[in-house]
Amino acid sequence: MHLPRRRLLTLGVPALVLLLTREAAGYGYTREEDPLLRAFDEAVRATRQRRFDVARAQLHSVQWQVDELRSPDDLRVDLEPLLRRAHGEGATEAGVIAAWANLVYLALLQKFHWNLREQLTDYHKARARLESAWGYYEIALAGNVRQHDAERRKQSPEAPSRHDDVVRRFEVARAALGSPGLFGVGARAPDPKAFRAAVVAIAGHLRAVFPGFQHPGG
Repeated sequence: MHLPRRRLLTLGVPALVLLLTREAAGYGYTREEDPLLRAFDEAVRATRQRRFDVARAQLHSVQWQVDELRSPDDLRVDLEPLLRRAHGEGATEAGVIAAWANLVYLALLQKFHWNLREQLTDYHKARARLESAWGYYEIALAGNVRQHDAERRKQSPEAPSRHDDVVRRFEVARAALGSPGLFGVGARAPDPKAFRAAVVAIAGHLRAVFPGFQHPGG
């Protein structure tokens, strides 16, 4: 995999801890409890301490995620070879962190995929998935998107911010979920078309910032 020159994961540990404390709406894991984010955090911490064996051990705890992603009913992306290579002989900090970020990126797209497949028919599931995807973005990817923005603005000061648009699109996607209301009062129907447009735009920004990632269909 071609590794981007930008250093991945510019968030510091204090910022990471703060982000992990925000709960997903509806039902589902909090960011602190999310098993993928927990493994990601442990692997990144270990990698920055050059403890590649500890990072490698975390792969066992996310095997379920890797298996889901390569399923013919899912994204059909087999990330296991990349993860194994990154943690193998000659492992580097940049390579290991990039591989883990790629995994979180695909898990984010998986949440979008499930919601689109189900057409937002279950508000609480759809909301929990979207909040998880948002957390994945903020914790694993947003730092690099901001760096990408800064580099583009060196070339063109008027270049629009991808990060700002990603955040806006997440907000649009959240509104598109509709609302069950309170005992039916104030209920709003979901808007799958608006949701699709929002998440396709998010995915496009991420593909542009992380061209070296393994992507669905590629």
